Amino acid sequence: MKKSAHISAILSTRSYLKQPLYDLIYEWEEDLAQALSVPILNAIPTYRKALYNPYARKAIMRVGKQYLDKWNNTLEAIRPQRSNEGYNFVYELGVNYEPNFSTSAKAIPAFIDFWKHTDLDAFYENYKRCKIVLISSLETYEFLKAQNCPLNIAHFPLCLSDRYRLEEDTVYEKKYDILLAGKLNIRTNQVLRNYLDEFVSKYKDVEFLCQQEINGEFYYSSNKKGIIGKFHSRPEYIKLLRASKVSFYSTPGIDGGEKRTGGFNPVTPRYLELLSAQCMLLGKYPDNEETAFYELPRVCPNVESYAVFENTLLGYLNQSNPDFSVHREILDKHYTSRRAELLQDILSNF
Repeated sequence: MKKSAHISAILSTRSYLKQPLYDLIYEWEEDLAQALSVPILNAIPTYRKALYNPYARKAIMRVGKQYLDKWNNTLEAIRPQRSNEGYNFVYELGVNYEPNFSTSAKAIPAFIDFWKHTDLDAFYENYKRCKIVLISSLETYEFLKAQNCPLNIAHFPLCLSDRYRLEEDTVYEKKYDILLAGKLNIRTNQVLRNYLDEFVSKYKDVEFLCQQEINGEFYYSSNKKGIIGKFHSRPEYIKLLRASKVSFYSTPGIDGGEKRTGGFNPVTPRYLELLSAQCMLLGKYPDNEETAFYELPRVCPNVESYAVFENTLLGYLNQSNPDFSVHREILDKHYTSRRAELLQDILSNF
């Protein structure tokens, strides 16, 4: 009887990549490790972490770093890592074009971002040793299948940590009317922002929060109270979401975002975070397999005009006891524990 593949460890960059954007990934790793009863291991050996230090990297460059780095990368890609049995699961923000720990024959990479302008030939070549490659976006997965991708690929959607599970008796106190979460030039759809500016010029009592850059640092600012704080840590950020009544959600590949994504519109984890925080949503997104998979139309009206924006937002702001049962129903399909089950199902077929 054929023995199915299994995960023996999760490789993590947490020992040397400390930026806040990785906190979400590290939560997924912790949940998966617990669900699968496997350890979380360093993605790279200690001696190679020096390459991520800018001062050490400059010193290495003086002694031929390009040769040393290529040699180390090649070794990491071709030799079994830390275990003779099982595979190492690793989240990847984007495609690597050089051999590394995620391209090894012992690795099962799970891609978070995969844009349409990715060099597919280089992608195929660099990941050809992997038994299976996991793609988070259903739109991207279908695109790769249509391109006759020679790799074994499977759809492995993004998720939300079980630690943010929305229970039936959960009620968050709302301090703010509207929150524009994330950096304005990346995360906020400009069409929605223009609608909001028109709205608050008409309804002057409405308060909204958005990020503001001051001396290279980002703060959240209220149109009524001015600067209210940074909210950089993961707990602070989640607390801010939970204190906000309404938020906007849009996929990243529309209304000017096409340059960054090539036109792909993945549904990002922020959508699930907002549902978990009991935020009422409105947004802009395409009608495609990705947005249908996450059921956006059920909880996030797709705004096509200012009139629709105004009517929807007024309805939200005037609600005193919103029903979040649909939020819970959608979230129950997308917690990390569900992805652990999916991962085991995928591996049982290979």
